[in-house]
Amino acid sequence: MSNKYIGESIKRVEDPRFIQGKGKYVANLSIPGMLHAAIKRSPYAHAVIKGIDTSKAEAMEGVVAVYVGQQMKDDGIGSLPCGFNPPDIKTAPHMPLAVDKVRHVGDGVAVVIAESPYIAYDALDLIDVDYEPLSAVIDPKKAAQPGAPQVHDEIPNNVSFHWPLGTREEINAVLASADKVIELDLVNQRLVPNAMEPRACVAQW
Repeated sequence: MSNKYIGESIKRVEDPRFIQGKGKYVANLSIPGMLHAAIKRSPYAHAVIKGIDTSKAEAMEGVVAVYVGQQMKDDGIGSLPCGFNPPDIKTAPHMPLAVDKVRHVGDGVAVVIAESPYIAYDALDLIDVDYEPLSAVIDPKKAAQPGAPQVHDEIPNNVSFHWPLGTREEINAVLASADKVIELDLVNQRLVPNAMEPRACVAQW
């Protein structure tokens, strides 16, 4: 097996179906009676949600239901759990849809359920959201400084946790004995490896 694959140029086997338009994506799946969801998203990085009027969207032909964050909370739909839990971590509720406040551009504020994806997306334009914009912070160093806009009330100074490696005393001792010390600030690029198709699912029950 190692002689066959390691160090060899492996011929792709998945291309023909995509070249011929025979690739299968979630959007290609069809189940009888299937409904489609579209999410209304915030244009603001930080804002209070003063009100959401979904009446026009609900009245649109082909729309089955419209939900907002407060409705989900009232129905007992809980917060998405954090998958990383060091001992001193401070977390805030992460609801499927924003409740009371949006905290980033694209934060979901309402979801439309409709008979087709086209109806669902058209209905988004009929949802009226009243926002009160707040100051936003996009620099992580500035976010941790006193007086910076508070993103989550449950996370003081916007610092969720400290992740120590080694001890400060040991590190300082090593640096003090080093022949040369280089300080370097690295900024990670804003990209993520993503598949052509975003995360999506079809549920049937």
